[in-house]
Amino acid sequence: MTDYHSPTVAQPTIPNADMTALERLLLTHIFESEPDGDGLYFFAETSPNTQFELSIETIRAALADSEGVPSEAAAFVRGQLKDAGENDEYVDLDLSQTSFECIFQGIVKRSATLDHVSIVTSFTCSKMRPDGFGGMAVLVTADAIKGKSTEDILGDFLDEAEHGPLATAPGFGVHVLLRLHEAKVRVQISQIIEADETLTPIAADAVTDADIRAGCISVVERTVLAEEQDSAVFKAALAAIREAEQRLAPAR
Repeated sequence: MTDYHSPTVAQPTIPNADMTALERLLLTHIFESEPDGDGLYFFAETSPNTQFELSIETIRAALADSEGVPSEAAAFVRGQLKDAGENDEYVDLDLSQTSFECIFQGIVKRSATLDHVSIVTSFTCSKMRPDGFGGMAVLVTADAIKGKSTEDILGDFLDEAEHGPLATAPGFGVHVLLRLHEAKVRVQISQIIEADETLTPIAADAVTDADIRAGCISVVERTVLAEEQDSAVFKAALAAIREAEQRLAPAR
């Protein structure tokens, strides 16, 4: 029999004050944990536990203690409880329908001290199987969850070996058309407030950098540039055709 394992560590230590009762309940069943100062260090010696059973009474008590704090954990658990029968005392929680990374992201979003959580996993096997070894690194921030496996990294290396650095190799480049600079937003705020005194009673310098960051994130999330992107791709394709025509035109 071949056993596959995924030892995992999450860093840094998660402050107890940053976790709701429900998040703590779930994370301490997904991972093993050790007290570290005023928080918990989460890890899994064998593999994270993504399927486990909890009493409905325990879950409802944790939900009640977490009332008023929006989180991915609360939304997930409420969805799981919908399928429980009136006489059921326990519920099977299946984290394959969400992810523990999303639970960490909810914590980071609310935390005054954490700006990220990193999760590093080692893929190991009880036999030397070619598919049994590797790893994964995931970075969780308030805005994104990004990860790469060792297989992804090797793929990048192979692409680079074949094509050269992909950022500069023809056919693989990415060209930025638009950036939203927070410094320019700051200037615009002053101009807007100065131009319209009826807009707001607050002064321009009352708008903090954190306010600007939140405003930018909100606009980026709500703005869809699909049509503009399609138009740019079409124009670039036409321009490339014209470049090729000029290059292949017979010399006069």
